[in-house]
Amino acid sequence: MRGIINGDESAIEPREGLAGVPISEMLEILELICRVEPLDALLERVASMISKRFGIKALTICVQDEETGFFRPQTVQGFPEDQKRAIRNHAYPLDRKRDELDEKFRIDNNCYYVRAEGLTQVYNDDVDYISDIAELSKTRDSSDEWHDLDYIDFIMTDRLGNWIGWIEIDEPENRKMPSRETIAKIQVLSGLTAIAVENSKMYQDAIDAVGESQSYLNLIVHDIGNLVDPLIFYLESMERAKHTSEDYTTQLAKAISLARDAKNLVENVRGISSIKASDELPGRRYDLREVLIRCISSVKRDHPSRDVVVGFDCPYTECFVKADELIFDLFSNILGNSVKYSGGTTAEFDVSIADGHSAWTVRVEDRGIGIPDDKKESVFSKFARRPDGCSGSGLGLSVVSLLVDRYKGIVTVKDRVPEDYEKGACFEVALPKDQGDRPRKT
Repeated sequence: MRGIINGDESAIEPREGLAGVPISEMLEILELICRVEPLDALLERVASMISKRFGIKALTICVQDEETGFFRPQTVQGFPEDQKRAIRNHAYPLDRKRDELDEKFRIDNNCYYVRAEGLTQVYNDDVDYISDIAELSKTRDSSDEWHDLDYIDFIMTDRLGNWIGWIEIDEPENRKMPSRETIAKIQVLSGLTAIAVENSKMYQDAIDAVGESQSYLNLIVHDIGNLVDPLIFYLESMERAKHTSEDYTTQLAKAISLARDAKNLVENVRGISSIKASDELPGRRYDLREVLIRCISSVKRDHPSRDVVVGFDCPYTECFVKADELIFDLFSNILGNSVKYSGGTTAEFDVSIADGHSAWTVRVEDRGIGIPDDKKESVFSKFARRPDGCSGSGLGLSVVSLLVDRYKGIVTVKDRVPEDYEKGACFEVALPKDQGDRPRKT
């Protein structure tokens, strides 16, 4: 109830809430901004409410772009289409906006009425808000008459008081300065909209996170299905065979390989989830020599049917880096790839640690099928396509890339033999040295 029945004012005075806003209107506003929906839809609803309820012909709502820090018009109402397109191309730095909203224009806490007479500078993009340039030279007939260069900005702030955008009144329908009561109501709506904008952004972050989680879930379901189906086939074939034979041995090896791929898939997804869920910075010292020795032993145990030959060259001194338990996943994935993509029964690769000025560089050189030049850039991408005939999920090197970033390092891949990728790949991981409490050399 808004106190109007069949066009006549009700004799019952409506109860009022914040800033003189009737309780019924406040509930309507709260219902509007409490909806969990995308930002564009939210702002369109807010703009429509302001336009219809307060007699506003033209308005814009600007929101801060978190990547650039600039404020951009997200919603534009009441302008012809060509003007809308021009206005949406604007970008306002925070410093410029603060300069424009001089203290002399403030009419309430977070509300500024910028009048044409008070402007010291008119920018080129200001003209995009004006339909008839000739109107700029006109003077007001009365103090409350609206000028085409006038605008009212209601600043929206986050819970810490930082500017996140504003609602801008560009033209009232009656071409008059809105009443103080209307200004107060729009300011209440602006404050509530600021809360809704923050909620909407958190909602979008949650949607993105769910989408990413769903993609991992879909991957697990799809790839484990691809691994388990042939695994069951080989195991059933072995059961029917009853006796040891060459076919039996071959099928057993394939079944073990598929089971190992399924295990690796789950481990890689676990690793990615751990990386993304952890806010703690790596704070423990690890000696790369010990890490690599453990990883090499682990890879050999995981491939009992392969003859894994490893050459290991490392400094005699300790090679400390700052990391966490996931560092074992990093190098296990690289070493595991070296075995997987090596043909034949023997998998041969060399592991070395080079002492640099401020970093230790681990180099893993294999003699596998190699990586073509056009695939090198994408090899660390999530779900990178696997070479034909090779099993696995394609997540292993994505884990490597995430962990190297986590440890503030660099990972690269090149040919073991320059310009001949078919002779094998060379992975290099450079991680910052951890000097600990030892005095540095001068």
